[in-house]
Amino acid sequence: MLRSLRFRIYAAFAFIVLVTLGMAGFAFFFPLGGYRDELASSTLREVALPVYYNMTLFAPASLSPAELAAYLVRQSEETDVIALVLDNEGRVVRELAPEESFLNETIELPARPLAPGFRNPYEGTHTTQDGRELLFVAVPLPPRFSLGPLRATTLVVALPKDSAESIIGDLTPRLLLAGLVGLLSAVVVGLILSRSVYLPLGRVTRAATAVARGDYHEKVPVEGPSEARSLADNFNRMTEAVQRSQQTMRDFLANISHELKTPLTSIRGFSQAMRDGTIDNDEGREQATRVIETESRHVLHLVEELLDLSRIESGQVTMTTAPLQVQELFAHCADVFALRSQETGVELRIEETAVPSVLGDFDRLEQVLGNLVDNAFRHTRRGGWVRLSARLVPARRRKAGEMVEVTVADSGEGIPPDELPHVFDRFYKGAAGDVGGQAGRAGVRHGLGLPIAREIVRAHGGEIWAESGPEGGAWFRFTLPATG
Repeated sequence: MLRSLRFRIYAAFAFIVLVTLGMAGFAFFFPLGGYRDELASSTLREVALPVYYNMTLFAPASLSPAELAAYLVRQSEETDVIALVLDNEGRVVRELAPEESFLNETIELPARPLAPGFRNPYEGTHTTQDGRELLFVAVPLPPRFSLGPLRATTLVVALPKDSAESIIGDLTPRLLLAGLVGLLSAVVVGLILSRSVYLPLGRVTRAATAVARGDYHEKVPVEGPSEARSLADNFNRMTEAVQRSQQTMRDFLANISHELKTPLTSIRGFSQAMRDGTIDNDEGREQATRVIETESRHVLHLVEELLDLSRIESGQVTMTTAPLQVQELFAHCADVFALRSQETGVELRIEETAVPSVLGDFDRLEQVLGNLVDNAFRHTRRGGWVRLSARLVPARRRKAGEMVEVTVADSGEGIPPDELPHVFDRFYKGAAGDVGGQAGRAGVRHGLGLPIAREIVRAHGGEIWAESGPEGGAWFRFTLPATG
């Protein structure tokens, strides 16, 4: 559970929300103390203004100290502020102290005289002897208050300064409630959104498990975000490719078993007959020996082709490439098949065409050309022809460069159009039922000559394909990179 993608997505959403709320709370609380001080100073100015004008404008000149003290106490009770009167040294006037704790307090005022009136009140802080911290506003009193025994010169209106802890304590429950609501809302939204991520992945996981069990028919619905749709689509295509590969492998094993069964049965039958004395004359033993030798060569040839194809496909075969002329390949092929041409009555034509040299392995390219020419001879009747030609063509898949296209054409029986895409498949059985279908027509007894030719051409950076001739017959073409 803790390792599942669903849990990690949920945990990630919750963590992000918690970090975001924490940073937002820190950003809110950090400047809150200064804001509270500014708010307190504004409140003090609003409270001090009517107190000041009541004392200076409306209070009679004969106001006694007791009456003035009572007025200040009444104002403190009504506004929840502390009203103090200071002498010219900043000491609290004893007769006007609202409570005994302020009797010995001396509030430090600026050395410069305070601005007259309420145009520019002085703002400051003061720590009392009992440890309370006050925010205060000070304004000068009219000269008539400084006369007489009070010697009152300054009016101070103060509020206790709340600590950062008390502010946080006041707001924390409300902020926690708001944060909890935000967290739950974000988690619910995150759960809804995350389903579009982990549900498609879960379907792919279940489908992959089914494929691992051998069920290649499992498909993943292509839905969700673009990345999930792309993953599902690629998975379905991969499953189809694996299914085709498995089917090809099963067909390959079935075909190779069929190919080996016939010669091995002949070898076993004749060897058993020689062993148990069924064949008891020299002529019979000679015939049995020839059959065993022939079928053994067939089996050996098939195994060699299988190993050769496997090594080429796996990249274990290194092509010894060097610049070579296509006409040299044609001349060598003409020498090899000269006797074949005379015996079968099929003319071998070589078209002389000036094309650039190609970069390739002579022996391997001779193997390709030999397979294709042998295929053409096998399926061309007496009086027909096999033609080799080459020309320079633009690259079919490259953005730049040119290729030399080699063509092996014949006037034989041709290839049915529906079998053209399969002539390079291993042991493909066409409509005729012969191994390789028209790959059997390709003259390779065990159906591996054309697959080997395809892999060799691909290893040289070229392509190979088959076409039906414009006037019948088959045309096999392959390309090789031109050297310049």
